[in-house]
Amino acid sequence: IYGSLVPLDYHALPWDTALAKFREIPFLELGIGSRADWMANLLLFIPLAFLWTGALAHGRHPLVAAALTLLVGLAAAALSLGIEFTQLFFPQRTVSQNDIAAEALGALIGITCWWSFGARLLTWHDGWRQAREPAALAERTAWVYLAALIGYNVLPLDLTISVVEVYHKWQEGKLNLIPFAGLPADPVHALFELATDAALWLPLAWLWRARPGRDNAQAWRMAFLAAAGLEFMQLFVYSRVSDLTDLFTAALGAGVGAWLGGRQFGRRHGKSGARPDSPHGLRLGLALAWIPLLMAVFWYPFDFRAEGAFVRERMDFLDRVPFQAYYFGTEFRAITEVFHKTLFFAPLGALLAWWVSGLSWRWRGYAGAASLFGVTGVALGIELGQVLLPGKYPDTTDWFLESVGGWLGYAMYNLFHRHLSPKPRHSRRIGIATPTQPVTGRRVNSPSSRHR
Repeated sequence: IYGSLVPLDYHALPWDTALAKFREIPFLELGIGSRADWMANLLLFIPLAFLWTGALAHGRHPLVAAALTLLVGLAAAALSLGIEFTQLFFPQRTVSQNDIAAEALGALIGITCWWSFGARLLTWHDGWRQAREPAALAERTAWVYLAALIGYNVLPLDLTISVVEVYHKWQEGKLNLIPFAGLPADPVHALFELATDAALWLPLAWLWRARPGRDNAQAWRMAFLAAAGLEFMQLFVYSRVSDLTDLFTAALGAGVGAWLGGRQFGRRHGKSGARPDSPHGLRLGLALAWIPLLMAVFWYPFDFRAEGAFVRERMDFLDRVPFQAYYFGTEFRAITEVFHKTLFFAPLGALLAWWVSGLSWRWRGYAGAASLFGVTGVALGIELGQVLLPGKYPDTTDWFLESVGGWLGYAMYNLFHRHLSPKPRHSRRIGIATPTQPVTGRRVNSPSSRHR
């Protein structure tokens, strides 16, 4: 509901006028540009109906489940009509019959999906919760990560199978068959794009390498083939650029991920002994070194301006409602910005969690709280610094997303540290001295030894 009403620019209308306008809302022709909006409305209602159907109908008597399923469908239709009617009072929003049709179809698909494989999803979820083997947890996480990559790479869902539209895509320069030919002219910007494209595939190969019996080459090959498949899928997304450069960056990122996974998981599989702990100072130093990297990413090209009038004008970002800036643009741009802000801050949280995990238990709580507050402080500093940069757009929404990214990185490190780290082996040995029992060559005839 909130996303359907942003930027919350309310204009009052008489009730009779609103009803008359609603009866006359048009059915718009779906061109290549509006296809993404239609798909976005459809996708928003699929999880809504899917989850509500499961929450209300799962495990109930078939007749009761059928009645509740019908109730979910009617409620989704009422919600769709209510949202579209309310948008009449917010002139910046577009009201059409297309949106109602897409949302109703999305609700129908969500309900159908629940009854098709909802029970299997619950079984899979229970297996996820009960998974304690590192390889099983890593394998499940890898497939979830790949699903997220697929979802992102087919955005904004302006799909096409028309040969003519694919030809126009090639004419518009969206098919780059010469590697590294489509990079930005600015070398820093080009290096940034190459590094981020490679980094996307590093976690996937690293996670796939956790499975016993899978070597570095197999993990690399799986990640590279996934990247090649996604690049082929992008050929049928009209607004996305298919570039052979992405295969080279994917090969590099997957290679680094497989190599890192081999170093970590090979030890756990018994190829070498326990891994020595890294010094606490090194861990904290790496976390602090990530902060200048964030400054470079979010402040480049560092053309700061400190004039009073300019700064006062730029401070109006504090008056924006959350996600207002993300409304002005495409759905793809919005989701890209969300990923951009969260994923760059996730390593900061993970590095701080790595540092905290090596501290004495007396200090871990204090250090953990300080780390989480520190992530929020760094995010605030990044956004305030962008106030002085003409080409940047400071936003409280970005501050929130960056903080969430750091917190997620902190939580994810702790999760994987518990399940993927080598467990110390405890052995019971005879002849170990205790404060009350010296080591001797004779058996100690104590009550506990006689009854042991």
